Amino acid sequence: MKIKFWGTRGSIPTAISSDYVKQKIRQALEGAAGLDLDNEAVLNRYLDRLPITTAGTAGGNTPCIEIRSDDHLLIIDAGSGLRVLGLDLMGKGFAQGHHQANFIITHTHWDHIQGFPFFTPAFIPNNRFIFYSPFDDLEERLQKQQHELFFPVPTSYMSAKFKFNRIEPNEWYKIGKFNVYPKRLSHPGVAYGYRIDDGEKSIVCATDSEYKRVDPASTEEYVELFKDTDLLIFDAQYSLTQALDRPDWGHSTALMGAELARRAGAKRLALSHHDPTSSDETIWEAKDQAEAYFMHHPSEYDCEVIVAYDGLTIEI
Repeated sequence: MKIKFWGTRGSIPTAISSDYVKQKIRQALEGAAGLDLDNEAVLNRYLDRLPITTAGTAGGNTPCIEIRSDDHLLIIDAGSGLRVLGLDLMGKGFAQGHHQANFIITHTHWDHIQGFPFFTPAFIPNNRFIFYSPFDDLEERLQKQQHELFFPVPTSYMSAKFKFNRIEPNEWYKIGKFNVYPKRLSHPGVAYGYRIDDGEKSIVCATDSEYKRVDPASTEEYVELFKDTDLLIFDAQYSLTQALDRPDWGHSTALMGAELARRAGAKRLALSHHDPTSSDETIWEAKDQAEAYFMHHPSEYDCEVIVAYDGLTIEI
């Protein structure tokens, strides 16, 4: 399976400021002191070695994940990252129509559906999009988002073909090449996590979930969902202090992700759904904290910790 993150920010799209860009440029220039930057080989080598917190950014689009296995395409959520994915798909045949993609939706808070009105392939005749979720009114929810009181273009302007299929939680479903298992998570308004496998590898997407208790009895059902997965995409929006200050807001921490991944024997832990106030440094510090947690709580399984950022591609 090939996974690409098109949006990894939580709550609201977040653009970096010009002052923040200037700060990154300053850090890069300070680190280059004494180097012969007129030498292209030296310059390229220096740029390649810069940390992503200086040379790049986690990005600011809200959740959207592309999953491919052979020629099968599955999209998780329709946050603002879906707009960018749509532009990419337009260059891969969707501009001519007669292409299909399947969606699974975790829930319909704005940050997970706000990219749908800007999804260009949906305006191309004869493209086909099939939505799967445990919500029996998903089509109505998307239509409401584009009501004239909130958006100038209604869904009736979208020329593609749409189909909405309700799936039950705690049951396996075949979607193209993928087997998909939805499970309810702890989040205001109801949200679902998904375990997805293609017969060879598996991933779990569990953003937008809160874990108030850490004891095995309270977390056993989630550990079972995450069991032996090749990639666990986990809600790491808050620091531990923020999580304690914001009960019932429905988000978690990198440390909780590390603990549950350790118990489940997950092979990779991808920290995602970053808070809109978190800087790149804060986001990557959470990765350091999760790695330190694994060091102090060893198990028979090794788990790689990564930061999910806009544009990251992973093959498992």
